[in-house]
Amino acid sequence: MGRRRHLVAVLATAALLVAAVESRRSDDVVDAATSFDISAPGVHGPVTVIGDSVLNGAGVFSPTLPDRLAERGWGPIRFRAAGSATSGKFPVANEYRSSFWIDLWQSQGWDPTHVIVNLGVNDSGFCGTSLTCARESIMHMVDAIGPGHQIWWPTITKPAAGSRDVFNAALRQIEAERDDFHVWDWFAEFSAGGYRSGDQIHLDPESYRKRSVRMAEEFTALLAPPPAPAVGERIGDDAPLPDPVADAGTFTALAPQRIVDTRTGDDVTAGSSLRVDFADALPSDPTAVALYVAAVGATEPGYLSAGPCGSPVGGATVNFGAAGAAGSPTVTATGDDDDVCIFSNRDVDVIVDLQGVFASGPGGLRLTPSTTPLRLIDTRSTGPVDDVVIDLDDVMEVDGDIDAVAVNLAVVNAAGRGYLTASACAEPDTADTGDDDAATANVNFAAGPPTSSAAFVPVVDGRFCITTSRAVDIVVDLTGVLSTSGDLAYVPVAPSRMLDTRDATGGWSPIHGADQTIDIGVAPSGAAAVSGTLTVVKPATNAYATGYGCAGDPPTASVNAGSGAIAANSLTSAVFDGRLCLYASSAMHTVFDVNGWWVDGD
Repeated sequence: MGRRRHLVAVLATAALLVAAVESRRSDDVVDAATSFDISAPGVHGPVTVIGDSVLNGAGVFSPTLPDRLAERGWGPIRFRAAGSATSGKFPVANEYRSSFWIDLWQSQGWDPTHVIVNLGVNDSGFCGTSLTCARESIMHMVDAIGPGHQIWWPTITKPAAGSRDVFNAALRQIEAERDDFHVWDWFAEFSAGGYRSGDQIHLDPESYRKRSVRMAEEFTALLAPPPAPAVGERIGDDAPLPDPVADAGTFTALAPQRIVDTRTGDDVTAGSSLRVDFADALPSDPTAVALYVAAVGATEPGYLSAGPCGSPVGGATVNFGAAGAAGSPTVTATGDDDDVCIFSNRDVDVIVDLQGVFASGPGGLRLTPSTTPLRLIDTRSTGPVDDVVIDLDDVMEVDGDIDAVAVNLAVVNAAGRGYLTASACAEPDTADTGDDDAATANVNFAAGPPTSSAAFVPVVDGRFCITTSRAVDIVVDLTGVLSTSGDLAYVPVAPSRMLDTRDATGGWSPIHGADQTIDIGVAPSGAAAVSGTLTVVKPATNAYATGYGCAGDPPTASVNAGSGAIAANSLTSAVFDGRLCLYASSAMHTVFDVNGWWVDGD
């Protein structure tokens, strides 16, 4: 394998031997420039790899990123990484202008279709929190590369959250606008844990080696997909249905209230369960509760499982990484003492918000599910908002009184971390969102791919309101309405796994293929709808999955996930003969855990 390696020290240091590179700390390569070629051809063709000091360690610590790319069939490969490198938009020396090197190489005849660009830490320093500047710096590099290419660009990490989140949001915006620009969520990968860094930017040698493997995997999976396997196949029977744990109950929507926040006390330790006592918040004889469960302050990835105390719980309610907050709604049966238990496999703080309750007997609300979801609002065409009033009369024909709605809430194009709350609209002179720590949440979001969450939201005079902690684009889809004249009551079960393509639970294996719809049994044949948790596991690209009643084409997204990530959302959907259809936009694993089903309430 032919190779030319040139190490250039930017600081006033002596020339370094390649053999001595391995002994250096990652701090020592921050201000160096590393460039070399691998001349051997590969089946996928040539690739350019260019970046700043964040990329430098991937060219210094062997096996390097080009080594890993060559193993996966790429070549020839040209690599250059330099401390202080920028896109080239700003007035710096040509040595640090990446667009200069692209122009030079193209003039010399080096112009591969595929380009990996690992820039942004320095550009974001110039731009600060200006989204316009961040977009211009990225597009400066895109324009230098020119049309007819496929550009793959990781998001950035740095302790300055404002400029970091804005730059990453600019990457996502450009990705959404172009079919030749692809973003890998390195920020999410880094935040999930397993990488060591002293400055939240550069890595130690072993972490650089790990990152090189992941970059080569993600880049190859997206732009040179492996041949196997393209779709999942049914190889077994449906998973057995669990037994109900209570009679059918009707719903009472409650003003969102925080029941548990362990940040004010002891966190939940790994391998233990937290008992949630609702005290006087519930009526007598509840059968289930609608909750929003969140994990905060984890130091390593893990999961939470919510279920009735005293019953075994199968599946996960919340999947979390090693940074920020991650949450998911759930409809969970209550135990014999009207309680819920939440298991965690990691040390973590837990937040539980109560949104509603189910109880046996007449008087509550019943569900009328939508045959297909109805889009109530999409602000992507009008611009980000931090509060919005949704009047159902404006978007649908309302037949009778509606007391609550079942909706899917999605946050898109977020520039940083925040939360969204959906609730009945307060009177103008009494509206109060409260402080950040006290506010309840329906969605916790961060910069990156869309984040979605289901909810039962009270409606007053045909309206409900959405507020966010920062301006974002909001997409809301109606999946059903609840009223005293509705059709269906809810039968809770202990959370049970009905599908997992990783181990063929539910009969499907070895994967859920891109653009593939599969069907699974999730409820008795007499049920009209189902509630459960749908989880997307490590999709090959930024992707979404949809659960629906098998009628017509797949509707809007139920859960969104970034490439290689894990994300979950509660789902309430119509079913056909007890069966639920699941659609995947990209190759992924899918998991579905049933929490209960909806039957005729008469």
